[in-house]
Amino acid sequence: MPSYLFYRGKTEPAPSGMPLQIDTDVIIGKSQFSDFFEKITSLEEDMLTIAAAIFAADRGTLRGEREDFARTLELYVPVVNIGKLQPLMETVEETLRLLSNDSWHINLIQQSGQLEKPLRISKKPGRVLLFSGGLDSLAAAIEFSNGSPLAVVSHITKSQSTRAAQADLLALLAKRGITLPQYQYFVSSKNKGAFVHDAEGSQRTRSFVFLVIAALTARRLGRRQILMIAENGQMAIHLPLSSARMAAFSTHTAHPEVLDRMKSFLSAALDDEYDLQNPYVLKTKAEVIDPIVKTAPETLAVAVSCWKASRNATHCGECIPCFIRRVAIETHCPDPTDYARDIFTENFADLAPTDEGRRNLADLGEFTIKFETLTQQDIFTEWPELFSPLINSVQVIGMYKRAATQTRAIFSKYSGATQVLQ
Repeated sequence: MPSYLFYRGKTEPAPSGMPLQIDTDVIIGKSQFSDFFEKITSLEEDMLTIAAAIFAADRGTLRGEREDFARTLELYVPVVNIGKLQPLMETVEETLRLLSNDSWHINLIQQSGQLEKPLRISKKPGRVLLFSGGLDSLAAAIEFSNGSPLAVVSHITKSQSTRAAQADLLALLAKRGITLPQYQYFVSSKNKGAFVHDAEGSQRTRSFVFLVIAALTARRLGRRQILMIAENGQMAIHLPLSSARMAAFSTHTAHPEVLDRMKSFLSAALDDEYDLQNPYVLKTKAEVIDPIVKTAPETLAVAVSCWKASRNATHCGECIPCFIRRVAIETHCPDPTDYARDIFTENFADLAPTDEGRRNLADLGEFTIKFETLTQQDIFTEWPELFSPLINSVQVIGMYKRAATQTRAIFSKYSGATQVLQ
């Protein structure tokens, strides 16, 4: 079981495990927070530390193959406000299990310092939106920019493409008269000895970091009622495309159950009621991006949906997010995205069984056919996770059926893609 010991100061802690120094090996976003809101409190720093430690352990622990895909991780994290935060760690661990399908054990260590004193911040109207640089958060920035004030919160690592996409999109929106204040935080880690900070590329706990920095930002702005995480229903509910993608092979970045647990954690930790909303949970991606196509179509090529970009292209063209993006855009207009691979036009029969693009295309095709042909009862049998009090199952099934119709319409235009629907 990988164990990580996070510490402050010059002396490494005594227990065994990979020692990582806060503010040196692990950057928690404290400098940006202090720039935005002057002096950071001990509780705010504690929460940034916990989030950054989780993200570092997630990225630094490579998954295995097949049954070893799921991991067990143990963390030791120093905090000042341990009396407030320790009782909440069970909720955090449950949330992380839903997010990454790993087993998490988070141990808080008492650090010297002054407990946070109550902050006197008056509540104000407005919303805070998690702005990643992807199409969904871009659509929300456009759609919800009217009315009450909207601020966007962004998380960045060392990826220059993510940073550039966020900046370029906000600049393009400003030219359209949509000017949004951005609160951008750098939360990442560095290589240290045997620790490779980006060994695991899935980054499934990124939304935990994202929601923490968004909540802390909302707290200081007085906008506590609404934190918006914009994710289309296809990826938010994220039903596994096939039996091979069940459990640890599917993530739940913006799943209603994750948001419900995060609401409990954030509200208890910050002594206020936070309302986490995903306005797009019942929409397909094609439906989500409608405001972009109508208002700022020039931003389509800039927004990033894929984390496998290369030097030669912004999108790989062979992963599920690329497929869903392509279907969504082509439902409205020609797709201007720079894809490294156009697998839709390749001869599916000629692709090797080990080809990742082939496997992804086949799974999405099979998934599409199921929602076209299965009865509602059969769908519940196939995906029992639809039985959740936090999901409107009938509406979710309707959303997936619309997505299937949109997928077939686009796949049918291409000689390669259409083969998986026969």
